[in-house]
Amino acid sequence: MNWFIVFAVITILIGLNALYVAGEFATVSARRSRLLQMAEEKDNRALHLLLPYLEDAGKLDTYVAACQIGITVSSLILGFYGQASLTRILTPVLVGAGSFSLPAAASIAAIVVLALLTTLQVVLGELVPKNIGVQYPERLALLTARPVGWSLLLFRPLIWLFNGSGRLILRLMGMHGTAEHIHLHAPEEILLLVEDSGAGGLLKKEERLLVENTLRLQDLSVRQVMIPRTRMLAASVETSTDGLLALLATSPYSRVPLYDDSVDQIIGIVHMKDLLCLELRGHQPNARSIVREVPFVFENIAAEKVLISLQQAHDSVAIVLDEYGGTAGIVALEDLIEEIFGELQDEFDIELPALQIQADNRVIVRGDVLITDLNEWLDLALIGAEVDTIGGLVFSHAGRVPTEKEEFDIDGVMIRVERMDGKGIVAVSLALSPEKTRQLREERF
Repeated sequence: MNWFIVFAVITILIGLNALYVAGEFATVSARRSRLLQMAEEKDNRALHLLLPYLEDAGKLDTYVAACQIGITVSSLILGFYGQASLTRILTPVLVGAGSFSLPAAASIAAIVVLALLTTLQVVLGELVPKNIGVQYPERLALLTARPVGWSLLLFRPLIWLFNGSGRLILRLMGMHGTAEHIHLHAPEEILLLVEDSGAGGLLKKEERLLVENTLRLQDLSVRQVMIPRTRMLAASVETSTDGLLALLATSPYSRVPLYDDSVDQIIGIVHMKDLLCLELRGHQPNARSIVREVPFVFENIAAEKVLISLQQAHDSVAIVLDEYGGTAGIVALEDLIEEIFGELQDEFDIELPALQIQADNRVIVRGDVLITDLNEWLDLALIGAEVDTIGGLVFSHAGRVPTEKEEFDIDGVMIRVERMDGKGIVAVSLALSPEKTRQLREERF
Protein backbone atom coordinates (compact mmCIF):
# COMPACT_ATOMS: atom_id res chain seq x y z
CA MET A 1 0.00 0.00 0.00
CA ASN A 2 1.27 3.47 -0.86
CA TRP A 3 2.69 5.21 2.21
CA PHE A 4 1.69 8.61 0.84
CA ILE A 5 -1.99 7.70 0.48
CA VAL A 6 -2.14 6.25 4.00
CA PHE A 7 -0.40 9.30 5.46
CA ALA A 8 -2.73 11.66 3.56
CA VAL A 9 -5.89 9.86 4.72
CA ILE A 10 -4.74 9.76 8.35
CA THR A 11 -3.81 13.45 8.20
CA ILE A 12 -7.24 14.34 6.79
CA LEU A 13 -9.04 12.31 9.47
CA ILE A 14 -7.04 13.90 12.31
CA GLY A 15 -7.65 17.30 10.71
CA LEU A 16 -11.41 16.65 10.61
CA ASN A 17 -11.36 15.61 14.25
CA ALA A 18 -9.42 18.77 15.13
CA LEU A 19 -11.89 20.90 13.17
CA TYR A 20 -14.90 19.53 15.05
CA VAL A 21 -13.14 19.81 18.43
CA ALA A 22 -12.14 23.41 17.72
CA GLY A 23 -15.65 24.18 16.45
CA GLU A 24 -17.31 22.78 19.57
CA PHE A 25 -15.09 24.49 22.14
CA ALA A 26 -14.87 27.77 20.23
CA THR A 27 -18.63 28.04 19.73
CA VAL A 28 -19.46 27.24 23.34
CA SER A 29 -16.77 29.68 24.57
CA ALA A 30 -17.54 32.48 22.09
CA ARG A 31 -19.03 35.67 23.50
CA ARG A 32 -22.29 36.51 21.79
CA SER A 33 -21.79 40.22 22.50
CA ARG A 34 -18.43 40.18 20.73
CA LEU A 35 -19.88 38.40 17.69
CA LEU A 36 -22.75 40.91 17.53
CA GLN A 37 -20.20 43.71 17.60
CA MET A 38 -18.27 42.03 14.77
CA ALA A 39 -21.50 41.65 12.79
CA GLU A 40 -22.10 45.40 13.05
CA GLU A 41 -18.56 46.20 11.95
CA LYS A 42 -18.54 44.04 8.82
CA ASP A 43 -20.82 41.80 6.81
CA ASN A 44 -19.76 38.18 7.17
CA ARG A 45 -21.80 35.20 6.01
CA ALA A 46 -20.24 32.97 8.65
CA LEU A 47 -21.40 35.41 11.33
CA HIS A 48 -24.99 35.30 10.09
CA LEU A 49 -24.79 31.50 9.98
CA LEU A 50 -23.44 31.23 13.53
CA LEU A 51 -25.46 33.84 15.43
CA PRO A 52 -28.85 32.04 15.30
CA TYR A 53 -27.28 29.03 17.03
CA LEU A 54 -25.82 31.19 19.81
CA GLU A 55 -29.13 32.97 20.40
CA ASP A 56 -31.12 29.77 20.94
CA ALA A 57 -30.05 27.10 23.45
CA GLY A 58 -31.84 24.35 21.52
CA LYS A 59 -30.11 25.25 18.26
CA LEU A 60 -26.76 25.48 20.00
CA ASP A 61 -27.34 22.00 21.40
CA THR A 62 -27.91 20.76 17.84
CA TYR A 63 -24.77 22.57 16.65
CA VAL A 64 -22.68 20.94 19.39
CA ALA A 65 -24.22 17.55 18.60
CA ALA A 66 -23.05 17.89 14.98
CA CYS A 67 -19.51 18.55 16.23
CA GLN A 68 -19.64 15.58 18.59
CA ILE A 69 -20.90 13.24 15.87
CA GLY A 70 -18.17 14.52 13.57
CA ILE A 71 -15.56 13.81 16.26
CA THR A 72 -16.92 10.31 16.84
CA VAL A 73 -17.16 9.40 13.15
CA SER A 74 -13.69 10.71 12.29
CA SER A 75 -12.20 8.93 15.32
CA LEU A 76 -13.84 5.61 14.41
CA ILE A 77 -12.70 5.81 10.79
CA LEU A 78 -9.19 6.81 11.89
CA GLY A 79 -8.99 3.86 14.25
CA PHE A 80 -10.35 1.37 11.73
CA TYR A 81 -8.43 2.59 8.68
CA GLY A 82 -5.22 3.68 10.39
CA GLN A 83 -4.85 0.54 12.48
CA ALA A 84 -5.39 -1.79 9.53
CA SER A 85 -3.30 0.16 7.02
CA LEU A 86 -0.30 0.98 9.20
CA THR A 87 -0.19 -2.50 10.75
CA ARG A 88 -0.20 -4.01 7.27
CA ILE A 89 2.69 -1.74 6.27
CA LEU A 90 4.74 -2.10 9.45
CA THR A 91 4.48 -5.90 9.86
CA PRO A 92 6.63 -6.80 6.79
CA VAL A 93 9.22 -4.27 7.91
CA LEU A 94 9.57 -6.00 11.28
CA VAL A 95 9.64 -9.47 9.67
CA GLY A 96 12.23 -8.28 7.18
CA ALA A 97 14.42 -7.18 10.00
CA GLY A 98 14.76 -10.90 10.76
CA SER A 99 14.15 -10.66 14.46
CA PHE A 100 10.43 -11.47 14.65
CA SER A 101 8.09 -14.16 13.41
CA LEU A 102 5.01 -13.10 11.45
CA PRO A 103 2.55 -13.40 14.40
CA ALA A 104 4.95 -11.60 16.74
CA ALA A 105 5.64 -8.86 14.18
CA ALA A 106 1.89 -8.37 13.62
CA SER A 107 1.25 -8.05 17.36
CA ILE A 108 4.11 -5.60 17.87
CA ALA A 109 3.04 -3.59 14.83
CA ALA A 110 -0.53 -3.39 16.14
CA ILE A 111 0.67 -2.11 19.54
CA VAL A 112 3.03 0.45 17.97
CA VAL A 113 0.33 1.70 15.58
CA LEU A 114 -2.23 1.95 18.39
CA ALA A 115 0.17 4.01 20.52
CA LEU A 116 1.08 6.22 17.55
CA LEU A 117 -2.51 6.87 16.46
CA THR A 118 -3.65 7.49 20.04
CA THR A 119 -0.87 10.03 20.58
CA LEU A 120 -1.60 11.83 17.30
CA GLN A 121 -5.33 11.80 17.97
CA VAL A 122 -5.08 13.09 21.54
CA VAL A 123 -2.42 15.73 20.89
CA LEU A 124 -3.20 16.98 17.37
CA GLY A 125 -6.85 16.03 17.18
CA GLU A 126 -7.98 16.98 20.70
CA LEU A 127 -5.67 19.03 22.94
CA VAL A 128 -4.21 21.46 20.42
CA PRO A 129 -7.52 22.45 18.75
CA LYS A 130 -9.27 22.61 22.14
CA ASN A 131 -6.69 25.04 23.52
CA ILE A 132 -6.75 27.16 20.37
CA GLY A 133 -10.55 27.18 20.39
CA VAL A 134 -10.69 28.34 24.00
CA GLN A 135 -7.98 30.96 23.47
CA TYR A 136 -9.46 32.41 20.25
CA PRO A 137 -13.16 31.47 20.50
CA GLU A 138 -14.73 34.05 18.20
CA ARG A 139 -12.15 33.64 15.44
CA LEU A 140 -12.25 29.82 15.50
CA ALA A 141 -16.04 29.76 15.75
CA LEU A 142 -16.27 31.77 12.53
CA LEU A 143 -13.65 29.67 10.73
CA THR A 144 -15.44 26.43 11.56
CA ALA A 145 -19.00 27.71 11.10
CA ARG A 146 -19.39 26.68 7.45
CA PRO A 147 -17.90 23.16 7.74
CA VAL A 148 -20.04 22.50 10.81
CA GLY A 149 -23.02 23.97 8.95
CA TRP A 150 -22.53 21.42 6.16
CA SER A 151 -22.20 18.70 8.79
CA LEU A 152 -25.55 19.76 10.26
CA LEU A 153 -27.18 18.88 6.95
CA LEU A 154 -25.19 15.67 6.52
CA PHE A 155 -25.75 14.40 10.06
CA ARG A 156 -29.34 15.61 10.47
CA PRO A 157 -30.86 12.11 10.84
CA LEU A 158 -28.16 11.05 13.30
CA ILE A 159 -28.52 14.28 15.29
CA TRP A 160 -32.28 13.77 15.55
CA LEU A 161 -31.81 10.15 16.61
CA PHE A 162 -29.04 10.71 19.15
CA ASN A 163 -30.45 13.93 20.65
CA GLY A 164 -33.87 12.34 20.97
CA SER A 165 -32.42 9.23 22.58
CA GLY A 166 -30.37 11.32 25.00
CA ARG A 167 -33.36 13.44 26.04
CA LEU A 168 -35.49 10.32 26.48
CA ILE A 169 -32.91 8.75 28.80
CA LEU A 170 -32.64 11.98 30.79
CA ARG A 171 -36.42 12.15 31.19
CA LEU A 172 -36.46 8.56 32.42
CA MET A 173 -33.87 9.62 35.00
CA GLY A 174 -36.11 12.50 36.08
CA MET A 175 -33.89 15.19 34.55
CA HIS A 176 -34.61 17.89 32.00
CA GLY A 177 -33.52 16.98 28.55
CA THR A 178 -32.61 20.42 27.24
CA ALA A 179 -29.00 21.48 27.58
CA GLU A 180 -28.42 25.13 28.33
CA HIS A 181 -25.16 26.48 26.89
CA ILE A 182 -25.52 29.89 28.46
CA HIS A 183 -22.63 31.77 30.05
CA LEU A 184 -23.73 32.71 33.56
CA HIS A 185 -21.12 34.00 35.99
CA ALA A 186 -21.48 34.51 39.73
CA PRO A 187 -20.14 37.82 41.09
CA GLU A 188 -17.11 35.97 42.48
CA GLU A 189 -16.35 34.58 39.01
CA ILE A 190 -16.75 38.04 37.47
CA LEU A 191 -14.23 39.40 39.98
CA LEU A 192 -11.77 36.68 38.98
CA LEU A 193 -12.32 37.53 35.31
CA VAL A 194 -11.74 41.21 36.06
CA GLU A 195 -8.53 40.43 37.97
CA ASP A 196 -7.27 38.26 35.11
CA SER A 197 -8.14 40.97 32.58
CA GLY A 198 -6.35 43.56 34.69
CA ALA A 199 -3.28 41.35 35.05
CA GLY A 200 -3.30 40.79 31.30
CA GLY A 201 -3.44 44.51 30.56
CA LEU A 202 -6.95 44.48 29.09
CA LEU A 203 -8.37 46.66 31.87
CA LYS A 204 -6.83 49.75 33.41
CA LYS A 205 -6.46 49.86 37.18
CA GLU A 206 -9.23 52.46 37.47
CA GLU A 207 -11.60 50.37 35.33
CA ARG A 208 -10.90 47.28 37.40
CA LEU A 209 -11.61 49.15 40.63
CA LEU A 210 -14.92 50.45 39.26
CA VAL A 211 -16.13 46.94 38.46
CA GLU A 212 -14.90 45.53 41.77
CA ASN A 213 -16.51 48.34 43.78
CA THR A 214 -19.80 48.02 41.90
CA LEU A 215 -20.02 44.29 42.64
CA ARG A 216 -18.89 44.85 46.21
CA LEU A 217 -21.76 47.27 46.86
CA GLN A 218 -24.27 44.42 47.03
CA ASP A 219 -22.38 42.96 50.01
CA LEU A 220 -22.44 46.19 52.03
CA SER A 221 -25.21 47.19 54.40
CA VAL A 222 -26.32 50.79 54.88
CA ARG A 223 -24.83 50.68 58.39
CA GLN A 224 -21.38 50.22 56.83
CA VAL A 225 -21.81 53.25 54.56
CA MET A 226 -23.84 55.75 56.63
CA ILE A 227 -22.65 58.71 58.66
CA PRO A 228 -23.26 57.49 62.24
CA ARG A 229 -25.50 59.31 64.67
CA THR A 230 -22.52 60.67 66.62
CA ARG A 231 -21.23 62.52 63.52
CA MET A 232 -24.62 63.37 62.09
CA LEU A 233 -25.60 67.03 61.70
CA ALA A 234 -29.17 67.63 62.95
CA ALA A 235 -31.19 70.43 64.54
CA SER A 236 -34.45 70.98 66.37
CA VAL A 237 -37.39 72.03 64.22
CA GLU A 238 -37.80 75.02 66.55
CA THR A 239 -34.36 76.37 65.57
CA SER A 240 -34.64 79.75 63.87
CA THR A 241 -33.90 80.10 60.18
CA ASP A 242 -30.91 82.28 61.03
CA GLY A 243 -29.64 79.56 63.34
CA LEU A 244 -30.06 76.89 60.68
CA LEU A 245 -28.27 79.00 58.08
CA ALA A 246 -25.42 79.60 60.51
CA LEU A 247 -25.25 75.86 61.24
CA LEU A 248 -25.07 74.97 57.54
CA ALA A 249 -22.57 77.75 56.83
CA THR A 250 -20.08 76.15 59.23
CA SER A 251 -20.59 72.64 57.86
CA PRO A 252 -19.84 70.97 54.51
CA TYR A 253 -23.53 70.15 54.01
CA SER A 254 -26.39 71.84 52.17
CA ARG A 255 -29.17 69.96 54.02
CA VAL A 256 -29.91 69.38 57.67
CA PRO A 257 -32.37 66.92 59.26
CA LEU A 258 -34.84 68.42 61.73
CA TYR A 259 -36.28 66.66 64.77
CA ASP A 260 -39.08 67.36 67.23
CA ASP A 261 -37.92 66.42 70.73
CA SER A 262 -34.78 64.36 70.05
CA VAL A 263 -32.69 63.10 67.17
CA ASP A 264 -34.69 59.87 67.34
CA GLN A 265 -37.74 61.81 66.10
CA ILE A 266 -36.61 63.10 62.72
CA ILE A 267 -39.50 64.78 60.89
CA GLY A 268 -37.71 65.69 57.66
CA ILE A 269 -34.92 67.79 56.19
CA VAL A 270 -34.50 71.38 55.09
CA HIS A 271 -32.34 72.58 52.21
CA MET A 272 -30.16 75.66 52.41
CA LYS A 273 -31.77 77.03 49.23
CA ASP A 274 -35.23 76.79 50.82
CA LEU A 275 -33.92 78.55 53.94
CA LEU A 276 -32.53 81.41 51.86
CA CYS A 277 -35.84 81.77 50.01
CA LEU A 278 -37.67 81.80 53.35
CA GLU A 279 -35.36 84.53 54.61
CA LEU A 280 -35.99 86.62 51.49
CA ARG A 281 -39.75 86.44 52.07
CA GLY A 282 -39.36 87.91 55.54
CA HIS A 283 -38.72 86.81 59.09
CA GLN A 284 -40.00 83.36 60.01
CA PRO A 285 -39.78 81.94 63.55
CA ASN A 286 -38.65 78.51 62.29
CA ALA A 287 -38.38 76.33 59.18
CA ARG A 288 -41.33 74.03 59.90
CA SER A 289 -43.14 75.26 56.78
CA ILE A 290 -40.36 74.18 54.41
CA VAL A 291 -39.53 70.79 55.90
CA ARG A 292 -39.22 68.15 53.19
CA GLU A 293 -40.11 64.52 53.70
CA VAL A 294 -37.17 62.17 54.05
CA PRO A 295 -37.18 58.39 53.49
CA PHE A 296 -36.29 56.04 56.34
CA VAL A 297 -34.35 52.81 55.82
CA PHE A 298 -33.32 49.98 58.14
CA GLU A 299 -29.61 49.78 58.96
CA ASN A 300 -29.19 46.19 57.71
CA ILE A 301 -30.69 46.77 54.26
CA ALA A 302 -28.27 46.36 51.33
CA ALA A 303 -26.57 49.58 50.27
CA GLU A 304 -27.25 48.69 46.64
CA LYS A 305 -31.03 48.68 47.26
CA VAL A 306 -30.89 52.06 48.96
CA LEU A 307 -28.92 53.52 46.06
CA ILE A 308 -31.55 52.32 43.58
CA SER A 309 -34.38 53.53 45.84
CA LEU A 310 -32.91 57.02 46.21
CA GLN A 311 -32.35 57.28 42.47
CA GLN A 312 -35.89 56.22 41.63
CA ALA A 313 -37.45 58.54 44.22
CA HIS A 314 -35.12 61.45 43.28
CA ASP A 315 -34.07 61.75 46.92
CA SER A 316 -30.58 62.70 48.04
CA VAL A 317 -30.53 61.42 51.64
CA ALA A 318 -32.22 58.85 53.86
CA ILE A 319 -32.39 58.48 57.62
CA VAL A 320 -31.08 55.13 58.86
CA LEU A 321 -32.99 53.43 61.68
CA ASP A 322 -31.69 50.84 64.12
CA GLU A 323 -33.58 47.75 65.28
CA TYR A 324 -35.32 49.74 68.03
CA GLY A 325 -36.64 52.42 65.67
CA GLY A 326 -34.14 55.01 66.82
CA THR A 327 -31.91 57.04 64.53
CA ALA A 328 -28.70 55.16 63.70
CA GLY A 329 -27.37 57.71 61.23
CA ILE A 330 -27.89 59.26 57.84
CA VAL A 331 -26.86 58.08 54.38
CA ALA A 332 -26.52 60.35 51.36
CA LEU A 333 -26.53 59.47 47.71
CA GLU A 334 -22.97 60.79 47.62
CA ASP A 335 -21.89 58.26 50.28
CA LEU A 336 -23.25 55.40 48.18
CA ILE A 337 -21.69 56.68 44.97
CA GLU A 338 -18.33 57.07 46.74
CA GLU A 339 -18.37 53.34 47.45
CA ILE A 340 -18.08 52.87 43.68
CA PHE A 341 -16.00 55.82 42.50
CA GLY A 342 -13.99 56.54 45.64
CA GLU A 343 -13.90 59.74 47.68
CA LEU A 344 -15.61 62.69 45.95
CA GLN A 345 -14.37 65.81 47.69
CA ASP A 346 -15.37 69.31 46.68
CA GLU A 347 -14.06 72.64 47.98
CA PHE A 348 -16.26 72.41 51.08
CA ASP A 349 -15.31 68.88 52.15
CA ILE A 350 -13.02 68.79 55.18
CA GLU A 351 -13.08 65.05 55.72
CA LEU A 352 -9.80 63.24 56.24
CA PRO A 353 -8.74 60.86 53.45
CA ALA A 354 -9.26 57.16 54.15
CA LEU A 355 -5.51 56.50 54.19
CA GLN A 356 -2.56 58.84 54.63
CA ILE A 357 0.92 57.42 54.11
CA GLN A 358 3.55 58.94 56.38
CA ALA A 359 7.28 59.29 55.79
CA ASP A 360 8.11 56.88 58.62
CA ASN A 361 6.34 53.95 56.89
CA ARG A 362 3.24 54.44 59.02
CA VAL A 363 -0.22 54.84 57.54
CA ILE A 364 -2.92 56.98 59.13
CA VAL A 365 -6.35 55.33 58.80
CA ARG A 366 -9.61 57.18 59.32
CA GLY A 367 -11.58 55.65 62.19
CA ASP A 368 -14.68 54.93 60.10
CA VAL A 369 -12.82 52.91 57.45
CA LEU A 370 -14.36 49.45 57.10
CA ILE A 371 -12.31 46.53 58.41
CA THR A 372 -12.94 44.64 55.17
CA ASP A 373 -11.52 47.53 53.15
CA LEU A 374 -8.47 47.85 55.37
CA ASN A 375 -7.81 44.11 55.12
CA GLU A 376 -7.95 44.34 51.34
CA TRP A 377 -5.79 47.44 51.05
CA LEU A 378 -3.07 46.36 53.49
CA ASP A 379 -3.26 42.55 53.12
CA LEU A 380 -4.33 42.12 56.74
CA ALA A 381 -6.58 39.58 58.44
CA LEU A 382 -8.29 41.68 61.09
CA ILE A 383 -11.53 40.15 62.38
CA GLY A 384 -14.44 42.27 63.57
CA ALA A 385 -17.13 39.94 64.87
CA GLU A 386 -19.69 42.58 65.82
CA VAL A 387 -18.13 45.80 64.52
CA ASP A 388 -17.64 47.17 61.01
CA THR A 389 -14.97 49.88 61.29
CA ILE A 390 -11.37 49.99 62.44
CA GLY A 391 -12.35 52.47 65.16
CA GLY A 392 -15.03 50.09 66.38
CA LEU A 393 -12.50 47.25 66.39
CA VAL A 394 -10.15 49.24 68.65
CA PHE A 395 -13.04 50.08 70.98
CA SER A 396 -14.12 46.43 71.08
CA HIS A 397 -10.58 45.27 71.84
CA ALA A 398 -9.92 47.92 74.50
CA GLY A 399 -13.26 47.49 76.26
CA ARG A 400 -13.15 51.17 77.25
CA VAL A 401 -12.55 54.61 75.78
CA PRO A 402 -8.91 54.61 74.58
CA THR A 403 -6.54 57.56 74.78
CA GLU A 404 -4.47 59.19 72.07
CA LYS A 405 -1.11 57.49 71.33
CA GLU A 406 -2.29 54.31 73.08
CA GLU A 407 -1.34 51.15 71.19
CA PHE A 408 -3.13 47.82 70.92
CA ASP A 409 -2.02 44.47 69.53
CA ILE A 410 -5.03 43.25 67.55
CA ASP A 411 -4.69 39.97 65.65
CA GLY A 412 -0.93 40.48 65.51
CA VAL A 413 -1.19 44.06 64.19
CA MET A 414 -0.02 46.99 66.32
CA ILE A 415 -2.62 49.76 66.03
CA ARG A 416 -2.04 53.18 67.59
CA VAL A 417 -4.85 55.64 68.35
CA GLU A 418 -3.76 58.90 66.73
CA ARG A 419 -6.71 61.21 67.21
CA MET A 420 -9.85 61.29 69.37
CA ASP A 421 -12.91 63.53 69.19
CA GLY A 422 -14.57 63.28 72.56
CA LYS A 423 -15.15 59.57 73.00
CA GLY A 424 -14.93 58.79 69.29
CA ILE A 425 -11.85 57.54 67.43
CA VAL A 426 -11.08 59.84 64.51
CA ALA A 427 -7.90 58.18 63.26
CA VAL A 428 -5.52 55.32 64.01
CA SER A 429 -2.16 54.37 62.54
CA LEU A 430 -0.36 51.16 61.60
CA ALA A 431 3.29 50.45 60.86
CA LEU A 432 4.01 49.06 57.38
CA SER A 433 7.00 47.47 55.74
CA PRO A 434 8.90 49.67 53.26
CA GLU A 435 7.78 47.35 50.43
CA LYS A 436 4.10 47.71 51.36
CA THR A 437 4.47 51.48 51.70
CA ARG A 438 5.99 51.68 48.23
CA GLN A 439 3.20 49.50 46.83
CA LEU A 440 0.52 51.74 48.35
CA ARG A 441 2.17 54.84 46.91
CA GLU A 442 2.12 53.23 43.46
CA GLU A 443 -1.55 52.36 43.82
CA ARG A 444 -4.46 54.70 44.44
CA PHE A 445 -3.34 55.98 47.83
